[in-house]
Amino acid sequence: MISSGWLCSAGFNVKNASGTVYTLTAGHCVAGTGNIWSVDFNGARIGTQIVSVFGTGTSGYCDGVTRGCDYAIVTTDGPDIAPLGNVRFGPTDVREVVDSRYPAEGESTIRAGIQSADTTGNVIDTSVTVNIEGRTLYNMLEVNNCALAGDSGGPVLHGTTALGLLSGGTSETTCSSTSSGTYRNYYTKVQTILDERLLHVY
Repeated sequence: MISSGWLCSAGFNVKNASGTVYTLTAGHCVAGTGNIWSVDFNGARIGTQIVSVFGTGTSGYCDGVTRGCDYAIVTTDGPDIAPLGNVRFGPTDVREVVDSRYPAEGESTIRAGIQSADTTGNVIDTSVTVNIEGRTLYNMLEVNNCALAGDSGGPVLHGTTALGLLSGGTSETTCSSTSSGTYRNYYTKVQTILDERLLHVY
């Protein structure tokens, strides 16, 4: 995804009770609302950013000193796109997203983004405090999958279950589906976003 010259990754496509489709990404990518996101490789319009939260929010679960979030919500109404309920790990590797929940410590994780994918990782901690680009984020998900610049906003899953959206972490220079090392990357829990905004994966 590209907006205002910034490259980030699409996380999960989600719906509200009326069936309106939105795309989740990271809030730190482009601050504020009203900016237009487009597909990076062909320029097709995705939609308009209508929610942006980076750090404590203005209402709901991201308020206060114990709940920090990093997410944005984009209307997915571009005329030339057909958003599906899956995640693309490669040109021919598309994986269905069936459900969402809060993560469990130790469970296996897979992640993808516009720059890289890593399908061999685990949840290290389900509630950590981290500093991302000068903002303190609380109650974040910590995993040991690698990630690269541009992967922010991308999804982390356990199998077909949505767990989180990438915010940031250690500075990797290489990352692949079989990478191993002392990686630490941090995610806003997707279930927090869905509960707060009355959305669901599909």
